[in-house]
Amino acid sequence: MKTNSGTRTAIVLNKLLLLVAAGLSSLIYVFTFYVLKYRYKVIRNNLTTSFAVEREKNITGIISKYYRHLGDLVIEPFLYYLVSPARRKELATYTNPDLLDQFYRKKKHVVLLASHYGNWEYLINLPKVVDFQVYTAYTPISNQTINNWILKMRSSLGVRLIPKQHFYRGALSTLKQRENPSLVVVIADQRPATEAKHYVEFLGQKTQVQIGAERLAIASDSAVVYLECIKKSRFHYDYTFHLISEKSSENAPMEITDAYYDKLETNIYKAPALWLWSHDRWKGLSAG
Repeated sequence: MKTNSGTRTAIVLNKLLLLVAAGLSSLIYVFTFYVLKYRYKVIRNNLTTSFAVEREKNITGIISKYYRHLGDLVIEPFLYYLVSPARRKELATYTNPDLLDQFYRKKKHVVLLASHYGNWEYLINLPKVVDFQVYTAYTPISNQTINNWILKMRSSLGVRLIPKQHFYRGALSTLKQRENPSLVVVIADQRPATEAKHYVEFLGQKTQVQIGAERLAIASDSAVVYLECIKKSRFHYDYTFHLISEKSSENAPMEITDAYYDKLETNIYKAPALWLWSHDRWKGLSAG
């Protein structure tokens, strides 16, 4: 009886959390879109340049959907942290974790290339999905109280966090420990902090790209896997793993990076509103 009562309570609390999350997300949408016009010029310019053949009406529709998705993104990390483990499995589903299991059994490290598409915060649950020890980067915040709380939330399910300024060395050291297979998650679509030497044609534009993920993979001869994300419904996402390279040291220079951006571009064209358009990705660059 106590178990049934506890289960019913968890179900009620989960439903309440989802209702509150939906309400708060809608408020954020109204405030950022209609009141604040948060980074509106950047968003419109990025979309107009990336989808030059789209009509104005279509661009406006994508912008509205983007702000709705942005509202969800703000709320989802807190929602995911607060709901029950069973509900987490419903919010984030994985279609083929067996692909990663194969590498774990071979004691093969994996560099997982994710992006600012769909939801990347739910990946804190990866240690519950795979047997690998999971690592990723984080950017420290100057406010120590907030920084500690974010660290607690993002590491609560087993992810090990490496400070951004030490990420390359820390990740490489981990990927070279042959007896302990690791999975390093890299959000690889960020604008490079310094002048990049490699460009790709991405969304119809000449784009500077980071090459650190490829360097990590090659230096450790790790497998490289791309993570596709699909938004099934509000707050619910499905993830699929796609192999880019099983033996990265044998790939031609920049082949891994180019493949990553090709796959990401395909995802964006399917559902444009789910990428992080408010980031000024092409600042200072002309379309190529």
